Amino acid sequence: MKNSRVNVVIILAKCNNFNKTFGIRMEESDGTVWKGTWAFPIKESTAHKEKYDKNTIHGSINFDPSYPGCPFCEAKNIFLCNNCNSVSCYDGKSKIVTCPTCHNRGRVEGFIERLNAGQDR
Repeated sequence: MKNSRVNVVIILAKCNNFNKTFGIRMEESDGTVWKGTWAFPIKESTAHKEKYDKNTIHGSINFDPSYPGCPFCEAKNIFLCNNCNSVSCYDGKSKIVTCPTCHNRGRVEGFIERLNAGQDR
């Protein structure tokens, strides 16, 4: 009998436009593919209490067509800061971005293959 339990984690992110924290629900499929399916506003204190920053996921990161995007600005992409490892929403167009967490500026390039996450209960 096949195990029908779906592996789901929450990624903690910040809105690049409004500097507000939100969670991204990531669902594992095919072992090494993670799909963003939902996003929701969350207080940082609640996110840390829920340990949404305590696990790491590896593999291909993409988003389901039904993913609503950032709950504050509706951006449907993310970037990972190479300075502080924070995840932020991203409009998908800008070539240079500024991290809302550490204010590091950098060029958007490549693919995200690893993210810090917490288990969804």
